[in-house]
Parts: sequence; C-alpha cells; structure tokens
Amino acid sequence: MQSRVFHMCVPLAEGTDRLFPLEDLATLAPNVYEAAAAKYKDYSKRKALRDTAMPGLDKKWSQVVFLTPVDPRAIWRRWLDRTGEKLPPVKFWAIDPKGIDERSVLLERTVSCKGAPIDPREVTRFNRESFETVVKLPAASEEWLDALANSGRKGAWFNGQPHVLVPAPVSLEGAEVIDWSE
Repeated sequence: MQSRVFHMCVPLAEGTDRLFPLEDLATLAPNVYEAAAAKYKDYSKRKALRDTAMPGLDKKWSQVVFLTPVDPRAIWRRWLDRTGEKLPPVKFWAIDPKGIDERSVLLERTVSCKGAPIDPREVTRFNRESFETVVKLPAASEEWLDALANSGRKGAWFNGQPHVLVPAPVSLEGAEVIDWSE
C-alpha cells in the first residue's frame, strides 16, 4: 500500500464524500453531529477538549479533522499478540495524504497531558510529500493497549498516537476502505 493516513468509517453528511470538522457538522448534518459529539459528553476532560486550541492552526479541537498516520492494523495486531483475542471488524478509510489541506499539522503529545492545553512544541507542519505511513505502534500507544488489556477494558484505540490535524474538509474520493484485521 502507498503512504496513507486513516480515519474510521463513520456516517457522512448526506450527499457528501467528505469528512468535516465536528463544528461544521452541527449545521450540515445535525444527526451526524449529535452522534459524533456524544463522545465528548462523558466526563469533564473530554468536554473541555472541544475548546482546546490547536497551535499552528488558529483553530479549536472541534474545528479540525483528525486523521491517524498509524496504520490501524498495527492496533489490531498488538491487541491480538497481547491478549490472543481478535477484535471485531472495523472499517477505515485509507486516504492519500497528498490530497489533504497543505496547512495540516502533526500533533504528537509528548509534553502536555490530556485535558491540558497543547504545548506548541508538540505540533509540526505535516509534510504531505515526504510522509510515510507508520506501521509500528508508538511506545505510548503500546503502553496504553497493555494497560487496557491488564484492566480487562477495551477502547480509545488511538490513545498515545500522533494525529494529523486537518483544518478543512477531507475528500474521500479515491480513498480505499480497509479493515483493521488482517
């Protein structure tokens, strides 16, 4: 596979082939917005995320599209290796990074913690031309999955991973649909 960034297949605004920032969905597709916004209602740290400033973009958390540069099949493999358990099938769009907005940035939280403002040192320009898909989980993501397995829980699969923050809708034209299982 060529270099790709990924987003879980989710319902789209009717009549579109694009991923939109959460805030845009409020007017474009209120039903899609409600489903997407529900994950920010569970506890205070997640509620505060929506207003978190994104350094380098002059946008808030809810005004960007989040893509992962990490192939989601690495999560599935790590979970299987760690627990012996296969996760249920989940579909992802594999998107050519050359088609995303050139203002996009890469966020790698290494200084600030969840719930805190993002440190500007954690944000760099995303280079669409030289990008290569990450096929091995970062150490922080492996640690997160190990902690989940040890506690008997599942979820928040992308915790501890870098994210590509896109300050505009992302076209899915030409995107390949993959399953994270092999």
